[in-house]
Amino acid sequence: MANQKVSLLDLKNFITLNKGLVCYISSDEEFFVEEAIEHVKSEKLDEASKDFNYDVFYGRDTEISRAFDVIETLPMMSTHRLVIFRRAHELKDKDWEMLTPLLSNPVPSTFLVFMGDKPDGRKTVIKNAMKHLTHFHFTKPFDREFPQWVQYICKKHGVKIDNDAIHLLMQIVGPNLLEIKNEILKLEQYVGAGKSIGASDVMHVASRIKLQNVFDLTDAIGKSDQARALMCLADLLDDGQNEVSILSMVHRHVRLLRQTKVGEQQGFSGRELSSFAGVPFYFLREYTSQARLWSERKIEKTYKVLGDTDKALKSSPVSSHIWLENFIMRTCQ
Repeated sequence: MANQKVSLLDLKNFITLNKGLVCYISSDEEFFVEEAIEHVKSEKLDEASKDFNYDVFYGRDTEISRAFDVIETLPMMSTHRLVIFRRAHELKDKDWEMLTPLLSNPVPSTFLVFMGDKPDGRKTVIKNAMKHLTHFHFTKPFDREFPQWVQYICKKHGVKIDNDAIHLLMQIVGPNLLEIKNEILKLEQYVGAGKSIGASDVMHVASRIKLQNVFDLTDAIGKSDQARALMCLADLLDDGQNEVSILSMVHRHVRLLRQTKVGEQQGFSGRELSSFAGVPFYFLREYTSQARLWSERKIEKTYKVLGDTDKALKSSPVSSHIWLENFIMRTCQ
């Protein structure tokens, strides 16, 4: 079946489009893969029989002969069986070769879902397999779209959240909806079901170490303090923070500095400036102070270095920390 690209702004679209019995789900944002799987499970399994009709296999650990047995087993007390292959991109070429006949002639009562990284269409064996799969790829949302997804997560879990808390969460966690969801679940326990999450709640619940290190790093870069920025980077890496996530946080910080600068030039101040720039009101004074230190030329130069660093991280992950250190040295001259 033809490859289909699914909009991230409407997850329900996945259920509407996914009429086939076999599909592949990928995304640049892990949250959407998990959300899509949750929708599939709710559609294809019922509570009474799901323990008998739900099986999961994991990438290269999959024993294909056993997977075949499970896929071809009739569902018990239900019309459907759901079989999921997680980390499907790890399947070997010979696994795909064995699976292809089953994909071309699927078992009517088994809903088969593959999920993983975007398939490598350069490989003939994968290209042949994908001819029989409907591919749903969820792209990563733009920064401006993250707040509405945070609201979506909160609504789903029965809590409310104010704008300051949303911006603060994004500042601490970075643009990663799965991590944001985990923080919201903790916040739900803290404030109680049906209550509203405020910025002070986020400050209280967030990891002290992570909170301090993230703000220290962006603050040091904002003030062009090279030595301090390098120390903060080392602390974040030691704390297990992902390099791409760190770069995303820095990119967001620079973007907010530019927005704050533009907002001030247009005459905004106080809450109006906070709303225009997308900056937590808690930190508006710090952002306005830093924004005045950044010329438009420096911002443009930093965006260029951010882009170069992002490409380098994706092409040379082994030496990723070196690229981040190089970014800081070039930016904080």
